[in-house]
Amino acid sequence: MISVAARHFGQPDGLTNYICHWSRTRNYVYVETPKVACTTVKRVLQAAELGRADHPLMPADVHDRGASPLLSPHDDPGAFLTALHDPSCFRFAFVRNPYARALSCWLDKFVGNEFENARLAPLLGFASGEVPDFADFLRAVAAQPEAGRDPHWATQSYLLRPDRIRYGFLGRFETFRTDFLRVCGHLGIGEHAGELSDTWHATRAAGKVASRVGALEGALIRQIYDADFRTFGYGWDPALV
Repeated sequence: MISVAARHFGQPDGLTNYICHWSRTRNYVYVETPKVACTTVKRVLQAAELGRADHPLMPADVHDRGASPLLSPHDDPGAFLTALHDPSCFRFAFVRNPYARALSCWLDKFVGNEFENARLAPLLGFASGEVPDFADFLRAVAAQPEAGRDPHWATQSYLLRPDRIRYGFLGRFETFRTDFLRVCGHLGIGEHAGELSDTWHATRAAGKVASRVGALEGALIRQIYDADFRTFGYGWDPALV
């Protein structure tokens, strides 16, 4: 049975439960967007929730939802739904230019990581271990219904549902260091941010858009991520990423 929270987001229950991170202690809800510095954000939030980064309960893998000290919607569905509407609860997320996010997904999950390729390639109709070219990857994504897409290449508007959720802050990947430090300051966890590493730039996708995104790839990205361009105010010209 789909949960009330998932119905509120208009998503499969497992997706909503995975991407929503909730702290009663500090009264916030973070909704993650894969390929938008979510590893860094979750690492800092988990350390703050536990009190220190070297806490014995700190997950070895920040993406292990079951090991995270942050609550999920399933932990208390009624209270989580209240948090989504409570004006005192700080709800935040981060977004990224769709050209760079799509390219980063392909580079990271299909080109640069054999394990992830083996896991994800079949979801788009490719053989496990097959490395599709960027245009073929985008064609396969375009052929999928939104609800059937893996969160790494789903549209940000579908994941975050800003048409349904009132966010206190939507930061940008392009100004991540400044924006995330503002969030940490607001939550009173600035000491846990420390010296932010460059992990959110792992694929350096923004600098590769000009060489990787041609006319065909650009048209496919604009088709797939039309709602993200419109909702989050990103420009159509890939030359200005």
